[in-house]
Amino acid sequence: MGMNFKKLMIIAGGALCVSLPVASSHAAVLVLGGGLAQMCYEAAREVDEPGMYQITGSRIDIPPVEICTIAIGAGELSARDLAGTHNNRGVLLFSERKFEEALRDFDQGIRHQSSIAELHVNRGASLVAMKRWADSVPSLNKGIELGALELEKAYYNRGIAHEELGDVRRAYFDYVKAAELDPTWEDPKAQLTRFTIRKKP
Repeated sequence: MGMNFKKLMIIAGGALCVSLPVASSHAAVLVLGGGLAQMCYEAAREVDEPGMYQITGSRIDIPPVEICTIAIGAGELSARDLAGTHNNRGVLLFSERKFEEALRDFDQGIRHQSSIAELHVNRGASLVAMKRWADSVPSLNKGIELGALELEKAYYNRGIAHEELGDVRRAYFDYVKAAELDPTWEDPKAQLTRFTIRKKP
């Protein structure tokens, strides 16, 4: 018999949610145009590996963000590749903690191709990083609905937003889902240790 969650109280304790690490916005979108747009994608894809990140930008002695900017301005990309390149530049900007600039790129990408799930997840992650909790939830919902590749990050960031908004129950289940989707990721499991589940009186 399944557990009746309606008869349970879920209580969060311990560290304040505001100190939780936001899941990095590292979901690059593959572009098919080649050239500078491809180099922009490679830089975003390898943003966690500093060696590759530097090599990508140094091939023509232009920083990776500027490579993306040139690719966007060339006017040679399809709508989808243009959206993907905005996403990839946003990923690079996010990694530099330039959250407002990253958000503008994700917004621009959505205007070009709103069906790319990663744009919505990354937009939501930027809003969480900016502590715009209520604004982040619809974007994260949309990314989940569209089936983003790194759904665990969407659920984790939505958990942060829900907790900051005072919805402890939804936060708990979002952390649970993030942990289920990536059992090797320690952050969601660490957050779950702060919660206590009790039967309602």
